[in-house]
Amino acid sequence: MRKLLLLFAPLALGQAEFLHVTLAVDKMDCATCVKSMEIGLRKIRGVEKVAVDAATGVDFTLAPGNRISLEQLRDAIKGIGFRPGDAKVIVRGTAVTDDGRWRFEVAGTGKMYNLSSRHDHVILGLQEKPVVVRKVNATSAVPPDPQTVPVLDVTEIVP
Repeated sequence: MRKLLLLFAPLALGQAEFLHVTLAVDKMDCATCVKSMEIGLRKIRGVEKVAVDAATGVDFTLAPGNRISLEQLRDAIKGIGFRPGDAKVIVRGTAVTDDGRWRFEVAGTGKMYNLSSRHDHVILGLQEKPVVVRKVNATSAVPPDPQTVPVLDVTEIVP
């Protein structure tokens, strides 16, 4: 039993959850579009609050303990008839690596996000204490295809 727990320990440490997501949305330019988007997106389980603005996109505040991935949010926007774009996120989790690539895994979904940064001090900060839960600000471009592992470009570690 002890060996089994040790085997799954790295998986438990790598869990993450999105706290806040802002998604750009192409061609959402009328009041009816905004209203239909608000109504459709409120129904997503784990979404605490939705704010839709034709100029800035969709702003999601997610409930604690949610199991939402960026792909679920993007798919919901597509289902309403719009094209989602890049995301700005706040995510909390523990960065893990077993092959030299740092990543977060969203709890309960099996969805992985590779972590990168244009700033060396940010990646070094994640590596400094890899078993510590971190809260980070990041951006994520729409992957070129569904098979590509999405990347969170970490802009800062939030204290």
